[in-house]
Amino acid sequence: MTIITGPTCSGKTARSIEFAERFGAEIISCDSVQVYRGADIGSAKVSLAERKRVRHHLIDVVEPDGYFNVSDYIERAKAAIDDIFSRGKKVAVVGGSGFYLKAWFGAVVDSIQIPPPVESFVEGIAAGGAQALAAELLKADASASKFLDINNPRRTKNALKRVLASGLSVEELAERFRSMPSPFGELERDVIFLNPEDSDIRPKIELRTDAMLAGGLVKEVETLLEKYAKLNPSLESAIGYRETIDFIRGKIATLGELRAAICRDTRLLVKKQRSFFKSQLGLV
Repeated sequence: MTIITGPTCSGKTARSIEFAERFGAEIISCDSVQVYRGADIGSAKVSLAERKRVRHHLIDVVEPDGYFNVSDYIERAKAAIDDIFSRGKKVAVVGGSGFYLKAWFGAVVDSIQIPPPVESFVEGIAAGGAQALAAELLKADASASKFLDINNPRRTKNALKRVLASGLSVEELAERFRSMPSPFGELERDVIFLNPEDSDIRPKIELRTDAMLAGGLVKEVETLLEKYAKLNPSLESAIGYRETIDFIRGKIATLGELRAAICRDTRLLVKKQRSFFKSQLGLV
């Protein structure tokens, strides 16, 4: 199995098509936005022509208002691997979406079940804000701040649920998690890491943004908002979509400002992706 990854606009799609055609591989997408049907332009989704050249998996698998998380991704990716190998093909995993990508290298979800009373209790605490969550976590585990950024409400909320549900400390939970195997077992993994210089990526970001706007990004988002009462939060907050939603709702005044916002946020994403690749996956 070969993993082809890198930050946004690093050339993953073109490289993966070339690789798949050369080595007889099929592609498993590792993109957290391309899973949504109808989210085509803003996700720079692999074109139908490219999908005719090489078979792709995990694209267009859920409605834009549907629930989909990393556990769903892992389950579907395992099924795709079995399908691809059953036909004697090689596997190429292509993309760079955070925990979807990390799942190919190690555990990303634990097996702790959160009882409904714990879920309700913690959500009630969360309504009081980040400080309330931090205080409650420290009440349950006085050493939590040594192992977790308790100023991050999302992480604190998740940690509190698991501490209360398991009876373990944050440190014990972290140690147990580190010992968990990758959900994809011992498959041999080769990694092709594409990481062009900023001077190469920045013009590509601008070209991609221009192509998205010219290709109907605003219309695509308008159609999604009209068709669905509420989009999946991951889709709604994805770069390209969140800025366009702000434009539609009048928070961004002009197309020029929309373009600037998408380019700016994409550059910030590239920076975050590089940090993630280095700190979480050891890729440099």
